Amino acid sequence: MIRIGTAPMNWNSDDLPDLRPKIPIPQVLREMVEAGYEGTEYGTGLPPDPKSLTAMLAPHGLALASMFCWISLEEAQRQREEIERAMGIARTLSAMRVRELILGIRGSDRRIALAGRVPPDGSAGLTEQQWGTLADGIHRLAGLCEPLGVRLAVHPHAGSYVETRAELQTLFRVTDPKALGLCVDAGHLVFGGADPVEVVETYGPRVWYIHIKDVNAAILALSQQNGLGFLGALRSYVFCELGKGCVNLRRFMDALRRVNFAGWMIIEQDTSPLTPLETARTNRRYLKETFG
Repeated sequence: MIRIGTAPMNWNSDDLPDLRPKIPIPQVLREMVEAGYEGTEYGTGLPPDPKSLTAMLAPHGLALASMFCWISLEEAQRQREEIERAMGIARTLSAMRVRELILGIRGSDRRIALAGRVPPDGSAGLTEQQWGTLADGIHRLAGLCEPLGVRLAVHPHAGSYVETRAELQTLFRVTDPKALGLCVDAGHLVFGGADPVEVVETYGPRVWYIHIKDVNAAILALSQQNGLGFLGALRSYVFCELGKGCVNLRRFMDALRRVNFAGWMIIEQDTSPLTPLETARTNRRYLKETFG
């Protein structure tokens, strides 16, 4: 079964907090339900402790889908602190009976600026030693999460150290499939030069979670030509309403069916010139009318 959720990020952007006046979280949750969603990712305005979080979501009938966690594990001296922080999130997810913890492999300021234009020679990426250290950290974290009933899924993300198709391939080469699955974000994969359909077909058994997005090809090209970086691209609305961009969503959904995907599909557009409620309604309506 595929469950459809959204994220507070669509109302209050963590990446661009100055994009619009902050919307109170009770209004955000009401509008999620009004737009037709059954779940939400964790985001700005939601309390971190399970009791308070349950009390806030329950009146709206919303389930918690997951939490996103930026993490840096490629330097051995930072691993203990980073794993402890991630375990705090994992314990909350476990208490909420949530299966996936979504990881973004945090990049440097240079990588954020290079988003969409990462050199193919690997010069802006991790070294072989760092890949090995990263893999060790992921395996340690996965082992600690397993008794909690929580599993890890990496999110290839623009501006991170796992943005490009080659970087995803390297990460999956050095990690155990049981320790690390995949959060397929169609928009971020396109931003990084990958084909979301090919990624789903290649890594089907490791596809545990979905962010469905569409991409304005003209804005993406402009971003790459002018070196806007990821934040500049977001401010220019590089992610557009579903069905209005260059992502072949029919092929994408067909690929998910072929690999028997079941789980959460999150509609996360990040930024839009429309109001958040209008965007949420438009995207939910598209998904329902186009794919049932």
